[in-house]
Amino acid sequence: MHFFNRFFLLNDHYSVPGQVANWRISALRIILSLVMVLCFAVACHTYTSAIEFNLIYIVVLTSSFLATACGLLIASKRFYHFSAHALLIAIVAASVSMNLFLTDLELAKVGSMYMYSCPIIALMLLGYRTALAYGVLNIAPFYMIFNNVDVSGLTGIAQQLPDADLYITGLIFLFFNICIPLAVARTIVAAKRLNKTMISANTHLKDKNELYRSLFTESNKAKIIVDENLVITDFNQHAIDMFGIKKELKEGSVNLSHLFPALVFDDSNAQNKIVKYKKSYFKASYQQIIMSTNYRVYDFYDCTQEQLIKQNLSMMEQENKRLRFRDSQTKLPNREWFELQCDRLTSKYQKGFYIVVAQSANSEYLNLKLTKADSQALLINAYKRLKAMPDGPLLCAHIGVGKLAFIIGANSQNELEDKLLMQIKNTLDKTYNVFGTKCQQSFLFGFAKYPDHGKNSTTVLSNACEALKLANCNMPLSGYNEKQSQAFIEKYEISMLLDEALQQGDLSVHYQPKVDATGQCIGLEALARWNSPILGNVSPVVFIPIAEEYRMVSRLTDLIIQKVCAQIADWTKAGLPSVPVAINISLIDFSQTDFMSKLVKYLADFNVKPPQIELELTETSLEANQAHSLKLMQTLQSWGFTISVDDFGVGYSNIARLADYPINKLKLDRSLISQVTSSTRQKSLVKAVHVMCEELDIKCVAEGVETQEQVAIMTQMGCKEFQGFYFAKPMPAENFAEHVSRHGLVFNPKEMTAQL
Repeated sequence: MHFFNRFFLLNDHYSVPGQVANWRISALRIILSLVMVLCFAVACHTYTSAIEFNLIYIVVLTSSFLATACGLLIASKRFYHFSAHALLIAIVAASVSMNLFLTDLELAKVGSMYMYSCPIIALMLLGYRTALAYGVLNIAPFYMIFNNVDVSGLTGIAQQLPDADLYITGLIFLFFNICIPLAVARTIVAAKRLNKTMISANTHLKDKNELYRSLFTESNKAKIIVDENLVITDFNQHAIDMFGIKKELKEGSVNLSHLFPALVFDDSNAQNKIVKYKKSYFKASYQQIIMSTNYRVYDFYDCTQEQLIKQNLSMMEQENKRLRFRDSQTKLPNREWFELQCDRLTSKYQKGFYIVVAQSANSEYLNLKLTKADSQALLINAYKRLKAMPDGPLLCAHIGVGKLAFIIGANSQNELEDKLLMQIKNTLDKTYNVFGTKCQQSFLFGFAKYPDHGKNSTTVLSNACEALKLANCNMPLSGYNEKQSQAFIEKYEISMLLDEALQQGDLSVHYQPKVDATGQCIGLEALARWNSPILGNVSPVVFIPIAEEYRMVSRLTDLIIQKVCAQIADWTKAGLPSVPVAINISLIDFSQTDFMSKLVKYLADFNVKPPQIELELTETSLEANQAHSLKLMQTLQSWGFTISVDDFGVGYSNIARLADYPINKLKLDRSLISQVTSSTRQKSLVKAVHVMCEELDIKCVAEGVETQEQVAIMTQMGCKEFQGFYFAKPMPAENFAEHVSRHGLVFNPKEMTAQL
């Protein structure tokens, strides 16, 4: 159907002026196609009879008309007029041929009637003039039929084709009942479509008139239409009421600029221009009329009230501008003012300058002790001291809570430090008297240099604030260091990724066996591991201190406890032998009031018994709140948990302090174990610790053993529990299960070395 639709041009599209309409080409192709089919049918049907009776002219005539129809059909679109005229001429030629080659006069008369179709076809395809010409031409066949004119004698034909009457009358019937009606039907369809388009166009025009009325005539804005010379051609009632325009101006060729001398319009400033007319203000704008670019419509909107409000706001803005650069509470110059003034100085100080940020080291304490007004009074006094210094800093400002910023034009960092330490710091650190109360402050300073540490004041000031974070009482002056700042940023980014990993439970747990001297596994230690999709494998040495600093260690501990309990449940279900699993507990975990309740809940969720869990604490966990720690440890032991003290020997350790707590195990740090083979004093120290532990009924665990010699020495001392790379490294849960399935709970050092 798509082919027929495209070939016969059944869709009526708008044609370019000068081109033939689609419906005319469609009608021509319909007639030619049907004529071609009729000629082909007659040629095929008459071929045998024509050869039998030796009527070769029949074959020639039918073949000629068939070829003519095919050729005209092919050329119908590109050479439309030629094809249409050739079709009419072919019809005339067919009628003449019937008169010349038919011996039956009555039948020849019927053939003459073919020409009667020419005016109809010409009217459809070429217009009324051609149709009129063929109407006149049809007088000839009418005359021949009426007067019985026989012209067959001119050809000397004595015999005609048998059944010629069937072919002639059949062709007449098909031509007048199929070919011409289909072409006429195509013309009627085109006419209906054209009529529908006209109705739609009239509707569209009506809608545009309504739109014109609503947008122009009945608009609530004053509208004036002018031509390309700004001559007024039309205006609406609102313009008459607003400006007092008389209707006679439409025929007076009055220029818009003459009517409104105060209004000056050109292409550069006519859009949304505020103009004053008499005592009122109007917003004037124009737009081109879509139908004609030679005309413009000017809109006038009364904005008198808006302009008056704007003038009042402008006056208020001038007042607020002075307040914009002042802190609302201290009334000191603020950060925005400071950055603006710094930007102005960049062109003056070509060698650069230093931006310094100062803050009291004990500001938090003073905020707790004093009121907010007192703290602000201290800051104002510090600001006044800076301003009163004869050779003091430039551009002092209050840039944040408790922070003052200023500029020093020092030539070098040494000169800067001398000025700050010798002069400015001494001035700021003097005793303050605030409402009768004496206060002592010790200021810290952070600085950054322009343009070395930033190309604009905002960046340099931010870097100075970053440097201030690294200042302390021992080193009150801290300069910006890009590496330190980058390390701070990296640590913060790691903390964000760690927070996300904890939320999604993306950390895993590895297990390191605890064994006796023979390699028999008697326990495991759960160790957190983090393989970040962004950072890769992150060492616990890196992320655990960050978790503690950013208060995420409790969430980390909760996650490890849940994963360990779930793993113990899986191993139990799989039939693997059960050994206690040690979990590290931080100071923050141990000091939480709900630590015990959360721990018991996790065990209950996975049906894990307390004896299956060992809790490893640090010495600092015990010292934070001794009463709380003692009570919690007693409660934990009463439930059946094993309590261990981890990393004993790191820093200042006191075995005597451990006697006050119900401890089951003491893990000797690797720093002690590593030297038992090389240092006699270290060996004696470890032995003494072990003897005291035996007296206190505390088991010793040698942590970090890496050689057989270390195992032998510790065994001689009486140590019965070991943990270290000599026996096994930390491994994923599936590796531990696989090892147990193959070798049981024995971790032979030689086998482990072969596996590594």
